[in-house]
Amino acid sequence: MLGGRISNQDEEEVEDELAALEAEILSKQKQPQQPLPNVPDTVPSIYKAPKEEDEVQSAEGQRQQQREAMLA
Repeated sequence: MLGGRISNQDEEEVEDELAALEAEILSKQKQPQQPLPNVPDTVPSIYKAPKEEDEVQSAEGQRQQQREAMLA
């Protein structure tokens, strides 16, 4: 980008800025982090997982209702 044309002063300024950024990052890493909360391991009370048999019966019931509606 600069084609190799950078003065010594500019290079020193860039190096100083880089050192300051590295020091800032390192200081943030040294700070103790708060632990994350635990994930809930219980099933919400409003959710009731359907049993496999119930799903089959409800699907058959729906088909029966559709047949009856067509015949009516």
